Amino acid sequence: MSSLKKVLAGGGTAVMVNLTFNSPTLVEHLATLGFDAVMLDCEHTSASVERIEELARAARASGIAAIVRPEKFDEALVTRYLDCKVAGIMVPHVDDAATARRIVDVVRYALPDRWQDIAIIVMLESATAVANLDDILAVEGIDVFFIARVDLSKSMGLGGDKRHPEVVTTVRRSIARIRAAGRHAGAGGDFDNVSEVVAQGARLVFVGTKGLIEPGAKAYLDAVSRAGK
Repeated sequence: MSSLKKVLAGGGTAVMVNLTFNSPTLVEHLATLGFDAVMLDCEHTSASVERIEELARAARASGIAAIVRPEKFDEALVTRYLDCKVAGIMVPHVDDAATARRIVDVVRYALPDRWQDIAIIVMLESATAVANLDDILAVEGIDVFFIARVDLSKSMGLGGDKRHPEVVTTVRRSIARIRAAGRHAGAGGDFDNVSEVVAQGARLVFVGTKGLIEPGAKAYLDAVSRAGK
């Protein structure tokens, strides 16, 4: 069982970083800092299958869970990434129960002897997914139902504004519905909202590497600028 699944099973809140910069050394460093998982992003980066294999190897050696986000849900793609010995799969744009059920089936078929060890995360990124949430929650075998704020905002006609009040309300209500069903919710958590998201009941929080670096860089440069005046 991966470190991510152990945290969830133990009732804790898991923290995952979108690697963004596809470096095995960065994977190892994030592990030493105490993060539970790294997301290897094939949807929004240029990571190849070979690079995913290298990153997953670094993660296993460091004791951090490697969760791959494929470009899309495709049986062949998912199977190839599972063959890289990742700790889990995070599938984007899951809008209905049929797709969620198929994801579980693909993982169990690809890894008949160890599918229980694989974290399956479905990303709910549209108003359609929110409307179908109760049906999706009825699908067994999914570990985390992750609400993706930016794409949800776009689908609501709000231009990707993840802090729009309607988006904030929809995320809060969705997390509550997921919790009420006895399932694990996930959501993005930046410095300014992660405490709120965790308090609402998210059991998996997610931040990008840029989201970790940029506030520190800005604070440092501002300190230098103030001192030099």
